[in-house]
Amino acid sequence: MEGTSEEVTANPAPAGASAEFAKGWHASIASTTSTLAPISDRTIRQAHEATRAPSPTLPPPPAPVARLVPGVVDDAGRDRIPEAAEQIYVSVTGYTEFDRDLSLEILPVVLRCLSTDEQDAYVRQLQAFAETNRERLATLYARYGPGGTSENESRCYLTHQPASIVVCERLSTVPMLLDAVWNEELDAEMVLERFTTYWRFGST
Repeated sequence: MEGTSEEVTANPAPAGASAEFAKGWHASIASTTSTLAPISDRTIRQAHEATRAPSPTLPPPPAPVARLVPGVVDDAGRDRIPEAAEQIYVSVTGYTEFDRDLSLEILPVVLRCLSTDEQDAYVRQLQAFAETNRERLATLYARYGPGGTSENESRCYLTHQPASIVVCERLSTVPMLLDAVWNEELDAEMVLERFTTYWRFGST
């Protein structure tokens, strides 16, 4: 910019201009260049610094997100989880005339939504869920369960089965995975859809 300034200020005023005009001409150019020079110098300096600066260090990649890895429930779990579900169901509803065979058909499908890490402690997890949500579960079964005000077992048999306790817990934990597994393994797609509506909107 310094060389440019000298070149501009050396440029004479238009031919035939008066001495007073020429004086103003040069004063205007000098004022303009004095304003632009610092800006130009700063821009050039920043450009040089940028070329000398080391390449920025890229941030480390984000830590991998833990994924739910479904696993096969072991033999002990296949016994303990149904028993726990039945105990909770009976304690909430007082109903004991459920179809145990049907419940045992549903549970293996629902339990495919358990990660391998959850399996060992799932009974405690289910019991804790039931304790925390006991009032909500009681409302659900009082409306849609055996003898409930809106009972209709033909529309949604889950409300009459202990397996529904596990379904409620999985709906509150991994609803999308449960939906995918259920629709893949069980034909009664509308049953889960209706029960999901009961749990989300009819139990609060």
